[in-house]
Amino acid sequence: MPDRLLIDLAAHGRASVIPWRQGELPAGAAGEPQPVTWPLDGDALEELRWYLEDYLRAPFGVYESRGPQTAARLGEWGEAVFGAVFGQGAPRDAYKEARARTAGVQLMFRSGAPEWLALPWELMRDPARELPLALEVAGIDRSIPAAELGASFEVAGGRLRVLMVISRPAGAGDVGFQMIARPLLARLEAVRGQVDLVVLRPPTLDALAAVLKQAQEAGEPFQIVHFDGHGVLADHRLAGAPAAGMYRAAGPEGVLVFQGPDGGADRVPASRVAQVLAAAQVPVVVLNACQSGAVGKELEAAVATRLLQGGAASVVAMAYSVYAVAAAEFMAAFYERLFAGDTISAAVTAGRQQLFRHDCRPSPKGELPLADWLVPVHYLRRDVRFPGLIASRSAAEPSLEDALDRLRDADRAGDGGVLAPVGTFTGRDGLFYELETAARLQHVIVLHGPAGTGKTELAKAFGRWWQHTGGVERPEWVFWHSFEPGLASFGLPGVVSEVGLAVFGPDFARLEEADRTGVVEQFLRDRRALLIWDNFESVYSLPDAAVGSLDEAGREYMRGFLHRLAVGARSTVLITSRTTETWLDQSGQAMLRRIPGAACSPPRGS
Repeated sequence: MPDRLLIDLAAHGRASVIPWRQGELPAGAAGEPQPVTWPLDGDALEELRWYLEDYLRAPFGVYESRGPQTAARLGEWGEAVFGAVFGQGAPRDAYKEARARTAGVQLMFRSGAPEWLALPWELMRDPARELPLALEVAGIDRSIPAAELGASFEVAGGRLRVLMVISRPAGAGDVGFQMIARPLLARLEAVRGQVDLVVLRPPTLDALAAVLKQAQEAGEPFQIVHFDGHGVLADHRLAGAPAAGMYRAAGPEGVLVFQGPDGGADRVPASRVAQVLAAAQVPVVVLNACQSGAVGKELEAAVATRLLQGGAASVVAMAYSVYAVAAAEFMAAFYERLFAGDTISAAVTAGRQQLFRHDCRPSPKGELPLADWLVPVHYLRRDVRFPGLIASRSAAEPSLEDALDRLRDADRAGDGGVLAPVGTFTGRDGLFYELETAARLQHVIVLHGPAGTGKTELAKAFGRWWQHTGGVERPEWVFWHSFEPGLASFGLPGVVSEVGLAVFGPDFARLEEADRTGVVEQFLRDRRALLIWDNFESVYSLPDAAVGSLDEAGREYMRGFLHRLAVGARSTVLITSRTTETWLDQSGQAMLRRIPGAACSPPRGS
């Protein structure tokens, strides 16, 4: 644990600065509690929010100059925040002494009032130093009274397991389904060590509890739960007076919006989420920004502090809405430091520094700089380390920066082989969400649309996504088959042979054809697999006149196979076609899920 300066913020507006040297108990307060007046008014806080969240959406006209002007004021605002806490007297002397002892001092803001913790303390800047403190000290953190602020504790295990909850109750009309997850997956390729990123399916509270319990019982617990969704402030006030020295939120409680069992929004109080996480002994929680503006800041504090109160050791949150590329850059550096044996607090600082060094974000005018290094915030009850993750980088292995340089301009989530992307995939998240939902609820899906709209690349990307995000719904097998007229593998027997040989080996070829189909069909009923059938229009709907399509017997064979899978299989068949393939419906009963794919974006060249 580095040297700390513990800043106790009382609800009545007075602060005590308490020096806390490494290896010692906290000393007494430096002088008497001093009155603290937050120096930024509502207009300044709104300007900060606008700069971080809205500026790059439309950097035109007056906003083109307003953005850089606001960025230039960050230093002025930071010095005012610094002066409010360490302006003069004993607090100033304590700060100087701590900085003289070590550059790695950790600033800890502790309060029982979420409104104090919600303020952007990361702005703080020492007028005598070049950088904001958040970029050069060991950490700027928040905590609550009665938290166990001793030395960091160590979590066993040599593999980091992250459970990501992507909650989109508004469906395809919601925030992009993979807004954070897709670039994060790509960035994790650059991080040494081993990370299991598992997406919770379905994103319900009951599923969260069940998956955490199952993992814990299997001896493979999740150390981090990452919630990527929305939140609100609700009037779930706690009754009764708080115990002396304890945190007790008097205002409305933060609520995280999961999906309900039947779809739609399920607004779950943070205290209830905390109970689920505590039961599974999850030490670290990561929260994406849930709402913007002042309400969002209060929400972030209300949710994070309630999770700490419920037993979470460490909560990393995004205090404002965050760009996907920024979140992914932050997480890459964050995990890099965890693999080096650092604490969560130090890893958050490393993530902020990464955002500072690489500050270009997308806008309608191309990439423009944005000082969003102050967006990540850290709440802690006890700091956390994962010593089992420590891995040394060989001399031949690229540094994190070198690896990220190769990834920043390309989506490299693919694993090569038949699912490797052609160019850079730009399929839309709305379709990803529809496919994700359909693959959980139906077993045969037809993705249809005109030629050239990117159906093939979307299907490949979806196959890669399912392979890489784990969980009980993840397919154990992913098979790709393109229907090419004139080839021996054109009909269902060719598909069956490919699957059977891959699963059962050469002995499968010795079976009679009818037996082969039965064996593969049983495998697909019992096991979780994803079959992607591309170019399916050539089977019947749009055959090549020079080659022909399947005859009636072949089509009936194919149709019966798909319908048996549709009513009783664990596997899913994803078909891409230029038509809706209505001939697959038997007796007028539509047992297939059809998704228009015309909104797909074609791939860009590398």
